[in-house]
Amino acid sequence: MLSRQARRLHPVALASALGATLMLAAAAPAQAYFDNYLSGTIIGKMSKDEAASFAKSVRKALNDTADGQSVSWEFPASGKRLPVEGTLTPVTSKTDQGQSCRRLKTDLKRGSAEEHWSGWFCKQKDGQWKSRQVAE
Repeated sequence: MLSRQARRLHPVALASALGATLMLAAAAPAQAYFDNYLSGTIIGKMSKDEAASFAKSVRKALNDTADGQSVSWEFPASGKRLPVEGTLTPVTSKTDQGQSCRRLKTDLKRGSAEEHWSGWFCKQKDGQWKSRQVAE
């Protein structure tokens, strides 16, 4: 379970989390893996609507935001669900294996729970971003 303190996860865990988030609306198997793998996290407890909104902000940060500048994201409270908010910040960009890649830092908060994620995403030929390890 996620503690009330900020948590830093390995870039591979972030890649899995955000990669799954970006695919939530597209594939049920990704949803199942995502729910089981990160069930105790803010990202793992997002509703379908929250995840879709978050994925849109991830794409905006990766496509349209300069390194060091942040995109704010929030989703309002709904029923008994507390609002969730965060920032997404591309930290650095580089080319790896012929692909344009960006390291994305994400800070999320829901109630008193906070999470801090960081990981690499690389742009595919079709224009989509895919999480993966990048040589640093």
